[in-house]
Formats: sequence, C-alpha cells, structure tokens
Amino acid sequence: MKSHFYAIFVGLILFTSCVSENKMKITIESRKLLEQIPSASGIEFMDNKFWIVGDNSPWLFELNQDFYIQNKYAIYSMKELENDILPKNKKHDFEALTSIMWENDSALFIFGSGSKLEQRNYGRLIQFGLEPSVTEFDLVDFYAKIKDEAKLDDDEFNLEAATIIDDKLYLLNRGKNKVISMKTADFISFLLKDKEKLKMKVTNIDLPSIDGVQAGFSGASADVLNGNLIFTASVENTSDWINDGAVLGSYIGVIEIDKLRDHYIPHFSLLTKNGVADHLKVESIAVVSSVNKTLKCVIVTDSDGGNSELLNITIEY
Repeated sequence: MKSHFYAIFVGLILFTSCVSENKMKITIESRKLLEQIPSASGIEFMDNKFWIVGDNSPWLFELNQDFYIQNKYAIYSMKELENDILPKNKKHDFEALTSIMWENDSALFIFGSGSKLEQRNYGRLIQFGLEPSVTEFDLVDFYAKIKDEAKLDDDEFNLEAATIIDDKLYLLNRGKNKVISMKTADFISFLLKDKEKLKMKVTNIDLPSIDGVQAGFSGASADVLNGNLIFTASVENTSDWINDGAVLGSYIGVIEIDKLRDHYIPHFSLLTKNGVADHLKVESIAVVSSVNKTLKCVIVTDSDGGNSELLNITIEY
C-alpha cells in the first residue's frame, strides 16, 4: 500500500512539472553577436536603452534599441586587465543588474556575485543626472545577512540576478536556487548604514534538471504588467562557481509572485534548436514589453571567454 501511494505521489510531481513546462511557449525572433562585449552576465532595459555588464569586463555598456553600443562607462579599475578583460581570480564577477529609484531618479545597481573571492562582495550604483557617477558599496555585511537568513554557507552563495517588482527587490541565488526578497527602501537604508530595519523573506524554488544536472538561476527581470518575475536558469556541469563546465542547456521561466511559496514549481520552458536543447549559457533577461501574457524580451549569453550573443525572444504563458 505504501509503495502504491508513493508511486501516485511521484506521478503527481512529474505531472505538475510537465504542466509547468508546457504552459510556456518561447519563440526566438532573432540573434546577434555582441563582438565588443565579453562574457555578458547582466542586461537591463531602462529609459528605452539596453544596459549590459560582463562578469570580467570593467565596463557598463549602453546600447540603443538596434543593439549598437552608444556609450560605455568604467565601473572599476583597469589596472589588472589582461587583453581587455580581468582574469578569473581578479574579476569582480558582476552578475546581477537592476534599475532602481535612487534619490527620486532612475539609476542602475550592479551586484557582485559574492562567490568565494573577496573582490566579488562589492556593488556599484550608477547615477546619470547631469553627469554619470559611479558609487562603490561594500556588500559584505549585506551578503552575510542573506547567508544567515537563507542558511547558505560560503560555497553555496552565488548571487546571479536581481529585479524590482512594485516596492520589493528580488535577488536570485544560484546555489540552492533561492529567491530572497525585501523592501527596496529597506535595502537602500541598509546600504546607507541603517541596518536595523532590513527584513527579508527566503523562498526555495524547484527547478528542472538535464542529465541529472540541476538548473541554476542565472538572470531575472520584471513583468510589471502582470506582477511576475521572469527568470533564466542555465545547466552547467561544474562542481563550483569558479571553473566553467559543459553547458547542457538553459531554461526560461515565470514565477507568479502572488503564488510564491516554499518549493514553488514555476512555469518554465527549455530553449531548443531543431527539437533538442540549445547548448546556450543564458545569463540574463530583460523584459521590453508586455501585452496580456505575451512578452517581448532580450536575453544575453556568456560564451566563457568568447563573444557574447543577444537573442530577441517572445514568451507566451
């Protein structure tokens, strides 16, 4: 009898996962090589422009809607560059990028991944105003609080994505696939040394696997119209966050914020090419427009040292 109920239980889980996957449709509309942007890791759409960071690049790139670079802004020192990029053991690993209202104006905040190496525990605030300015923030205490609340050890902490929906900031940790949410105002207060207010919620998300390798969060954006979180998750066969491994594929999914609960199973779909997994390492996503539940989005890939790629996609869910 126990084995019978167990079989039913497993069947329900598999059925739920299949339903989640089949509810989404992804169409790749176009692809473009980003020849001057190495290892793209974060993209945001703000003020009708695209903003891209690379995890080993010293620049924040500004692109127009035809994806041509208009400007680039230095976001950290270039003293240790090798062939215009930073080596793995020295890069700041900027992985998460989101627009944020700061001092009543639109700005960008970039998060280092916080994974293992000290220099990855820093963030950058880029304000534009009359003249662009870059402010560095030490995120060590902030990341320590997340690790404590999320019960993550140092090896499990790897922040990969950030987005803001309504008044809340959502951070996605690749290790253990956790969503950490808090009020954006409290996050800003914490950075400005008022550390008593900050309260956060941690939610575990169940993502699919390929050949026994778990997908891990890699990017996020906001579907503001529907109040949902759009994410990317890549499947990379590696044992840590420093060394690269074989890329088995990438998923795109939707988390309905009003249904968010522990061990939530999101709607998701695997990016495919000719009916099989496209071995792209998708790093980030930006929602450009939303009509009902049809989204126009742009995703960027990381080729781990080669040229990055940008894809125009349509999501229906």
